[in-house]
Amino acid sequence: MFKLYVLLIFLSFQIKSSENHLLVATGNYPPFTGSQLADDGFVNHIIRLAMSSQGKQIDFVYLPWKRSFQSAKLGQFDMASYWVCEPQYQQDFYCSDPVYQGTLKLFFRKDTPLPKWQTIRDLQPYRIGAILGYEYIPEFHQAINQDDLDVIMVSNDQLSLNMLLNERVDMILLSEIAMHALLEQHFSQQQAREIKAHPKPFLEYQAHILFPKVRANSAATKESFNRGLKKLKSSGELQKQWQRMLDGEFSVKDQVQVEKVRPR
Repeated sequence: MFKLYVLLIFLSFQIKSSENHLLVATGNYPPFTGSQLADDGFVNHIIRLAMSSQGKQIDFVYLPWKRSFQSAKLGQFDMASYWVCEPQYQQDFYCSDPVYQGTLKLFFRKDTPLPKWQTIRDLQPYRIGAILGYEYIPEFHQAINQDDLDVIMVSNDQLSLNMLLNERVDMILLSEIAMHALLEQHFSQQQAREIKAHPKPFLEYQAHILFPKVRANSAATKESFNRGLKKLKSSGELQKQWQRMLDGEFSVKDQVQVEKVRPR
């Protein structure tokens, strides 16, 4: 029954998708993407603005990250938001121009001695929290598959940070912007003070939107998005939206409404 329900959902997606009405597979990664965020988060808002300038309407469908990627790969969606343009992905997807550049860092409790590491092998003494479906460097995935690292995989960042605070893991992987949003929305100031970021970046990456090659119009859709994105960059609108994110304006919708009506 559940499989039939999922099939009917995807069939309805296919029916609604058209040349000027596009469906985007995405997931929750505040403040970049999120069904509960104002404007669906920074990246998804950029997609909406870029495609609106090209006369396209966008709808977002939120799924677990792994399912989101696989569904887009099969052509059940027009676009996938958002991913690193890994070489292996380019077999099945066209990649957009970069939307932004980001950094993943290792976060640990302040009572933990600063981990000294240069390679993945140096992280072997530590238990690490990571997220199912997230992208990490290939060496990290390889080390997990070969049991060279002690990694606990969970479904979302809030669970991962809970494990860190409760000393079930020694460190977790997250961007500084995402960590700030997570701590602000779900944890106390005291808990926030217990977390430190390692100064050495774990991964520096460029964020892209993916367009499945199995869909006949994907190359054209990619070019349309790139034109819209270029307009946002040249006009300063992309930088304006980035600053909105840094200022916390892509927070959970109800929280944003409270801020708007709060007396000054």
